[in-house]
Amino acid sequence: MRTLSATLLAAQKKPHRLPYVEARVYDYEQGIKRLSWTRLYEGSEPDNHHGIAFDGQGSMHRIRSGGSGTLLYQKITDPGPSSDFSQWTQIAADCDGPCAIAAYGAKVYIFYRKTDNTLRKYYSHNYGVDWTNAQLAAYTEVVSLAACWWATSNNVVCFAIKSSSPAQLNGIVLDTSSQAATQHTWQDEAHPLLETYGIGATYNPFWPAIEIVFAGKESDTPYNHYDLFRTWFSNSYNFLALESFLMSPDGEDITYQYPDCHLPASAQSYETNRIVAVEKFTGTTAYTRPLTCHTVKGTYWSDTTFTEPKPFLDVSSNYGLRLQSTADYWWMESPDGVWRAPRPTDSPLDLTRDIVSLQQNVIASPDLSGRGNLVIELNNSKGQYASPGEGELASLRFRSEIVLELGYKTTAGNETSEAGTYWIDSWEYSSKSNMSRFILTCLDGWGLMDRWTARYQMRWNKDEVNPKNVWQILYQLLARAGIKLTNTPPKPQSSAINNFYPDFALDPGTPGDTAIRRLLAFVPDKLVFRGQEAFTKNPLADEEGCYSYGTDHVILAGQYTQAVTLSRSRALGRDVSNDRILEEALDWNLLQLAIDILEQDYDPNLQDAARAQERADAILRARAQEAAPAVITIGTNVGQELLDVAEVTDERCGIMDENYRVQAIQSTYDRRQGIYTQRLELCAP
Repeated sequence: MRTLSATLLAAQKKPHRLPYVEARVYDYEQGIKRLSWTRLYEGSEPDNHHGIAFDGQGSMHRIRSGGSGTLLYQKITDPGPSSDFSQWTQIAADCDGPCAIAAYGAKVYIFYRKTDNTLRKYYSHNYGVDWTNAQLAAYTEVVSLAACWWATSNNVVCFAIKSSSPAQLNGIVLDTSSQAATQHTWQDEAHPLLETYGIGATYNPFWPAIEIVFAGKESDTPYNHYDLFRTWFSNSYNFLALESFLMSPDGEDITYQYPDCHLPASAQSYETNRIVAVEKFTGTTAYTRPLTCHTVKGTYWSDTTFTEPKPFLDVSSNYGLRLQSTADYWWMESPDGVWRAPRPTDSPLDLTRDIVSLQQNVIASPDLSGRGNLVIELNNSKGQYASPGEGELASLRFRSEIVLELGYKTTAGNETSEAGTYWIDSWEYSSKSNMSRFILTCLDGWGLMDRWTARYQMRWNKDEVNPKNVWQILYQLLARAGIKLTNTPPKPQSSAINNFYPDFALDPGTPGDTAIRRLLAFVPDKLVFRGQEAFTKNPLADEEGCYSYGTDHVILAGQYTQAVTLSRSRALGRDVSNDRILEEALDWNLLQLAIDILEQDYDPNLQDAARAQERADAILRARAQEAAPAVITIGTNVGQELLDVAEVTDERCGIMDENYRVQAIQSTYDRRQGIYTQRLELCAP
């Protein structure tokens, strides 16, 4: 149960309560600000390798490979809508394609592949006034470059990748004071790469490390595939093992190319590392389309917890887009385009004064019959909600976030407890004589997962490379919809959720909620969404109650059922020697009444007796919980959470100090009718 102040706890138990509810709208994508890009320049420059950087005075430096050996450069002081982005200066006549740029303070460094198959550095230490051209490294056959400054140090790192089989990645660390360079070559033997198609890099002070995204074609069984991979370059100059986060099988005519990533130097709580890349389709009605995704809020690059890459800009760019940021803007560019998006977030839209009624439904691990949602009815008598997405309603857009808080007027003032985060899925206008309403219908985390589908076959634990247990698979799966799976504060977890490593595959088109239910079928743990996060909890039978109903907190109505349920469960599998495994869980009280109801589950992932016994026990326990349902109606408990255990006393039905577990909560508020109640669906603890 959420922690409540003493005054709020006392207020919700009073026979005469004064409700107080709040709702605010944020233009966020699961806690991360949605960017609104404005194009500042649309030119006619041919597409090719390119890059962007900002110096310490805020000037923009851009480069592009112009073909026929030319390398072109521009500097824009105080870039903005009135800037001329069409003027370029040739700085080299020996550029053979790949190029990259990085800047810090007065230093600007440009790297490029020379026509003699070496790497060059073209640099300035006075904001681009004077330049020096020299060799960086005799590293050959480079097909893509990226560059990134190492924090506020003197070091800049040029990342170069080869496309020879197997492909190789080289982190070239250059000390800009001494001009000494060290090379750090690497290839991941667990992911043999046949070809590479571009690289991007950005510095993250948290580790510290440079986070890297690159595209390549991996040699694999039963088929080769094109991927976007993540890795990093640590402060000891080592690379992290590759992990793919977007894949297309060879033969489907889809490749991923020329990615980039960027994290602002002083990232705010609503900002994270963003990734852009090119999706290229060469079949009928061919296209080249930019995609974007980002690291899920509160998670780590090493966890490969990225949102689903999605189209976001109606342009075509074979060589992708490059990202950067200044204090006020995100910037993005290609040879023929410059875009920017404001970094600061807008103030949230406060709906509180206009709330006429609301109904909130939250469900723990729902089945196909229903899932949680939020419906808010707002007073629109002044037409204040006539133009969503404009002016003062700029943040009121589809999939904007609504943060709901439930509370009471107490002796300490208006007090609330955060009751959940929801995402706008639809709105409706309603009117009749002397009345106008604006009604918002919002999804919870389950709804987001229902709307997400697997874009390609996703598979975990196909082999021994990078194994994932059930919790870790769930962690990455929820991330596709921007949800962070957490165990903070700690909740009870089963052995199976942390020690079972199933060969788990999703076919293209599989809805996310279906995938989650399949995963949760492996374990006794349940899933609960809380805000922009989710947690799992193993509902242990001996868990103590955290709240009491029927004494200080009155039960307005109650219904309690007991029913015959499963008397035994059986889990079957095969061990590594192909010997049959059969483990059972039995309810002897029912069996002694000659009640024999059997449920069996065969799973080839069950390869030892311990995992099979856990599965049998989980099945029997889940059915036993379902056999003792109860429903109570109460004055709203603003701290009540799913899967809490509550003590129930209802003398009218002979229920005395019985523990029940909360499975679903329906909260109803209606200002017109003076209703502020909850309907709790309960089961055996």
